[in-house]
Amino acid sequence: MSGYFAGQPSPEKINERIKGFQSWLEIDLDAIGRNLEQVRARTGREVIPCVKSNAYGHGIVPVVAYMATQGVERVLVAKLHEALQIREAGIDVGIMNIDPLFTPRQFETVVRLGVSQTIYQPKPAKMLSDAAAKLGETASLWVKVDTGLGRVGVRWSEASGLIEEISSLPNLRIEGIFSTLSEAEELDRRQVQRLLEVEEKLAAKGVDVGTKSIASSNAVFHKPYAFLDAVRPGLMLLGLYPEEEDRGHGVELRQSMCFKARIEHVKWVEEGEALTYSRRFVAPKRMRVGTVHIGYSDGYPRGLTEKGKVRVGDEIRPVLGTVSVNHFLVDLTGTGYEPGDVVEAISREGENDASSLAALAGIMTYSLANHMSPLLPKVYLRGGEPVALSESRLVEGKAFI
Repeated sequence: MSGYFAGQPSPEKINERIKGFQSWLEIDLDAIGRNLEQVRARTGREVIPCVKSNAYGHGIVPVVAYMATQGVERVLVAKLHEALQIREAGIDVGIMNIDPLFTPRQFETVVRLGVSQTIYQPKPAKMLSDAAAKLGETASLWVKVDTGLGRVGVRWSEASGLIEEISSLPNLRIEGIFSTLSEAEELDRRQVQRLLEVEEKLAAKGVDVGTKSIASSNAVFHKPYAFLDAVRPGLMLLGLYPEEEDRGHGVELRQSMCFKARIEHVKWVEEGEALTYSRRFVAPKRMRVGTVHIGYSDGYPRGLTEKGKVRVGDEIRPVLGTVSVNHFLVDLTGTGYEPGDVVEAISREGENDASSLAALAGIMTYSLANHMSPLLPKVYLRGGEPVALSESRLVEGKAFI
């Protein structure tokens, strides 16, 4: 691959770096590509991936760089700094920013970077127009329409008036209009109709609204009537089902993430010996116990206390006692595992895949993915070989990627 990936270390150098990792995420880019193709086949529409929250903990820059090689032309971010990361990495992809802006400098930044800004109020529209005029550029924008969710956006009944006003401002180009479904069937159908009515009113006045989009992951699974011109899936592209009920609805996902860690310490404990905070685990027999140096600060859920399952070789072994900030314990009885050996805290499939562990912890897969620590090293694979490395090291209080 070219571009971003051409500047990455060789597979040999990446594998050498991995030898020193205490814990890390492995991201299978081929799985993401397969999921992307599944969504394209399902919808027949442009896919605008939502890569907010550091691509749901998977690492925004390598994930977007890979998606760009797979024909993705636009992505959606929730924070301006995410757009900056993509541009600083030299990735040539359209960016749709939903982060609100408040200062002239911020508006000039999105214009300079060629980022398409979300607008749903007159004042920000004027500020974007002024920034574009100052820089001698034409700024693109998306208009967010509140069709019923009640979160943000111009109310559908007022949208045509605002969009007509925006279309008259200099140095602006409307790239599209979009909305977000409530995920309640009866209202969702009305929301789609409301967005289409906005387009119809504006078309009668000669205003082209561009691309229409309202479908995120839930709609990709369940609501073909909401596909419109483009869909905006997020978590599902990384291979995680947002809800268990999403399985069996025309898209078979492949989980891309695997959370690996090395055994830090191994010891024998005697029958009746108590381990971890609050004496949560009392050994029922003589046991061989391993300490893994990851905890809920790394993204392994606190809710897996006394419930977690870890892949040790070909076996699933239980988490013993408390998941703490930086550690958990695992039963290694009957194994030859020693300090430095690798276990899978979250596997791509089986009893300890992401969906299974999220259910055990009583959380959504969204929460599991979003709470992965950004400081975790991440290794990106193609064809089973490492092609990129994202490593954050803290040195003298400064973060170096």
